[in-house]
Amino acid sequence: MHAALVLGLLGLVAGCRTAIDPLAIADAQTAARVKTALVNDPDLGPRAIEVRVVGGVVALSGRVLTAAEAARAVALARGVSGVVDVRQGLQIGGEENPNLDGPPVSGNASDVSSSELQDNPSLLAVGGSIGWSNPRAAALETRIAISPLIRLGSSRGFGWTIGLDWFQTNVGSLAQRSEAQTRVYVKPVMLGAGYTIGSERASLAASLVGGYAWNSLTVTDTGLAAGLPVEVSNSLVWRPGVSLWYDVGRKTALNLSVGHIVTRLRLTVLNDGRLERQSTRGDTTIVHAGIAYKLF
Repeated sequence: MHAALVLGLLGLVAGCRTAIDPLAIADAQTAARVKTALVNDPDLGPRAIEVRVVGGVVALSGRVLTAAEAARAVALARGVSGVVDVRQGLQIGGEENPNLDGPPVSGNASDVSSSELQDNPSLLAVGGSIGWSNPRAAALETRIAISPLIRLGSSRGFGWTIGLDWFQTNVGSLAQRSEAQTRVYVKPVMLGAGYTIGSERASLAASLVGGYAWNSLTVTDTGLAAGLPVEVSNSLVWRPGVSLWYDVGRKTALNLSVGHIVTRLRLTVLNDGRLERQSTRGDTTIVHAGIAYKLF
């Protein structure tokens, strides 16, 4: 009876020793020290950062506002006693970090992956805009037009720019007063370079683009009149401009742009029963407002 009791007590003691893992206790203490370091940091204190430690390897999860804050959290964790390495799984600006399941990331800010440094990477966004055009030539009228919208990349500094500043205008008779009008559609496709500055969500870009405009026209139902354009040729075009982008989410961005189209419209007009070629300045100031969806 006594021998059985002694054996039972020995088994209970052995089970308690097995349940109390010294390594787990050390990991819990390390996690507490890392959490304390993060909470006491003036920038990271308000952030919801979770800390897990297994075998001295710290796993950080939660959300921070910028890549700089993520690098700061890694550096603080690495500086805590007992930390062997750091696995960085923080969300930056609402976008998941792709290294959540990847290899451990070192604590130096320079070692953070390039995808973490981009606030909201996007190679291509497409959408549409509505614009107000104001031609300089007296023969051309101000009108509202709808245009496609393309955004290449979202990085700062120099980069490629695509311009699709489509517009339309009414042209009256170039020879006499008449109610008859021709509506001219100017659809340029331009490529150039721009320089972008900005913050995490908003960016301002100045650009210079040039290309080719596919032009067309339609005549109103009031009929033909002397001096009325009946045909328009395609033209070369270039445009300096300024564009403001604001990312409202991970997939959508708003745009406001101002540009000045420089082109020469070659019109074929009806004059005394004959068709004649005439040229007029198509220089137009355009203001566009639109929205784009980020494809990838």
